[in-house]
Amino acid sequence: MRWALAAATALSMASVGISAAAGATPLAALPARATIVIQQGTGKVLFASHASDELPVASTTKLMTAYVTLEYEPVNRMLVEQPYTPGSGESLAPVPVGARLSVADMLRAMLLPSGNNVAYSLAIDVGGSVSHFVSLMNSAAAALGLTRTHYTTPIGLDTPGGNYSTAADLATLTRVLMRDPLMRTIVDKPSARLADGIVVNNRNDLVGAYPWVVGVKTGSTQDAAYCLVAAADLNGVRLISVVLGASSEAVRDADGLALLRYGLSLYRSAQISVGGRVYATVPVKGRARPAHLIALFSSRLVLASTVTLHVGLDGVPRRLRGPLPAGTVEGSIDVRENGRPVESIPLETAAAVPAPRRHPTLEASDIGWVGAGGGLSVILLGCSLPVMRRRATRRIPGVAQ
Repeated sequence: MRWALAAATALSMASVGISAAAGATPLAALPARATIVIQQGTGKVLFASHASDELPVASTTKLMTAYVTLEYEPVNRMLVEQPYTPGSGESLAPVPVGARLSVADMLRAMLLPSGNNVAYSLAIDVGGSVSHFVSLMNSAAAALGLTRTHYTTPIGLDTPGGNYSTAADLATLTRVLMRDPLMRTIVDKPSARLADGIVVNNRNDLVGAYPWVVGVKTGSTQDAAYCLVAAADLNGVRLISVVLGASSEAVRDADGLALLRYGLSLYRSAQISVGGRVYATVPVKGRARPAHLIALFSSRLVLASTVTLHVGLDGVPRRLRGPLPAGTVEGSIDVRENGRPVESIPLETAAAVPAPRRHPTLEASDIGWVGAGGGLSVILLGCSLPVMRRRATRRIPGVAQ
């Protein structure tokens, strides 16, 4: 797998949208040393506190270990677990030395139980040596624009010379990783059974306890205290939060949940269209049966709670004249946020439109939105959604008129 490094941009702290009101939010009192919550899709920072401070990050380091592994190895390649001598109290995965596991299973064994032995093994198997693998980690950090990040270990142990990052850099790295389907699947599991029958359990207790928490990685050392990179996915609203330097696991989890809940409170998800569903009927010249216009594709928008969304038909003719093949585009569903155009979903004929009969029969009088079961349905509380271009002849389910 090759990553599109150019597509990843570091978060700009100048983009904090609520900095002026930050003191008014409960997040201002969070006890962790550094925090941040961002919208995953856009990278917009929703709240941040000391997010540019360079701090030890413990086993959240393994997110970069995973990134480099996926950069250089196919997920189905078989790797061998290498001998590893752990220190006192280290977290280990139950993978015996010499075991042959796929890259995907090695990532599961490293990320869920935070297996230091597996992180070390990946460094040897992928990089040839720990030092070379660490150099690959730092090169990747530079390519991703993580300017306040430096690695000295693939594991995250406290080491001389400084293994550090920032809450903002970790959020950027996680945003890139969560684009990968395998990573999303791995970090969203409370446990996993590897191909050889070994079971590994997720140290992130929030996954499983909260269905909308979908990852990502815990970490703790004496220098770093307790760290958590978490992700939420609720009704299409996707967020990433980072907590660094919490005093306990309970405080770490509470801070992570507070960040995600705050971010979720700022957004709503609206289902605008469903591909293939009928959204308008149009009379056909010389024919008694009207034509049905269907949405070309499905669309769901994530928008701020304060946004007023307007949805309506545009460019749909009052009457069609055949012959027209199925799939002919005839207008669109247009979407505006606070008056600003944001999306246009083409409408196309669901079936071929026949030519007029020699002696036209009675025709329908006007275009109309389709009623219950096929109409426009926007799942969004607190927003006004008037039709802009055409007056609906029947009520549209879920849309204020």
